[in-house]
Amino acid sequence: MSNPSPVEDQTRIDPPRDSDASGKGSGAPDGGPDKEPEKPSGPQRTVVKYGLALTVLLAGAILCSMLSLPLVIVSGVLALGAMACAVICLVAGIRAGQVAQAIVTGVIGFIVAGYVLVSAISTVLIWDIRADFEACMADSITEQATAVCQNDYNTQVGDWFERLTGQPMPGSQAD
Repeated sequence: MSNPSPVEDQTRIDPPRDSDASGKGSGAPDGGPDKEPEKPSGPQRTVVKYGLALTVLLAGAILCSMLSLPLVIVSGVLALGAMACAVICLVAGIRAGQVAQAIVTGVIGFIVAGYVLVSAISTVLIWDIRADFEACMADSITEQATAVCQNDYNTQVGDWFERLTGQPMPGSQAD
């Protein structure tokens, strides 16, 4: 015994077709003529273009910040480009009347790019310490050797910070 499908028992009803072959007429939900989607204006295209560039530059800057010396410096250059795109995107978004989107995209992009830029600049300031750390990590085989490298790096950065500011580095253990 097979049960017939309820779908097969129903006849198909096609939607009504317009007599107008152009697709215009009463096909819109409100009964009015179909409208083609609006094409973005010049400022809207600028927002999209620079928003995409901002995204690509930020992704590149973040990825490059994880590289070893000297390639980590590329992250600073990409971050500068991302900051410029963020400002352009913010201005173009306000001109296009997309204030909320422009503020979110521009401000968050600018903050993230600024963080990556500060990170790249601080890496330049402790170049020798970072180079020694990377060499130590490349030579370490065991977890104990890795821990020694990390401890030496933290100590050297803490000493550098204390020489620079006269204060112990925040988060470091007081002796």
